[in-house]
Amino acid sequence: MTDQPTQFRDGIAVSLVDGDPAIRRARQIMLLSERYDVRSYATGAALLADPRSRDVSCIVVDVDEIGSSGMDTLHAMRASGWRGKAILLDDGISPPALVQAAERHGDHILDRATGDASLLAAIAASIDRGWADWNAEG
Repeated sequence: MTDQPTQFRDGIAVSLVDGDPAIRRARQIMLLSERYDVRSYATGAALLADPRSRDVSCIVVDVDEIGSSGMDTLHAMRASGWRGKAILLDDGISPPALVQAAERHGDHILDRATGDASLLAAIAASIDRGWADWNAEG
């Protein structure tokens, strides 16, 4: 699906949070086929309850997740020490506060209905930028 060699992705952990089981499963299968180590969650609370979630490079989260806000989930993840990047899935025109938060943290905002190629490109860019940021800190 992409021009990047698949060995680049082997072992790279990505979390997926989406309350729609059909969408979550389809995206999980797509990410697995691209050789990401993907874990999927129906809610942000489930993500937060998993201690392994702090080790992922990228989180794909629906900003309007059921029972909570995807932004609340990201705030809680960052407060717990997570330093990765996020792909925020939203409908149409994003509110200015969401855009500002994404810019501040180096996150991407995509339309919720975005296709696989665009999602994969955003994940790859987030991971590349996240690794560069981590290397600069260390």
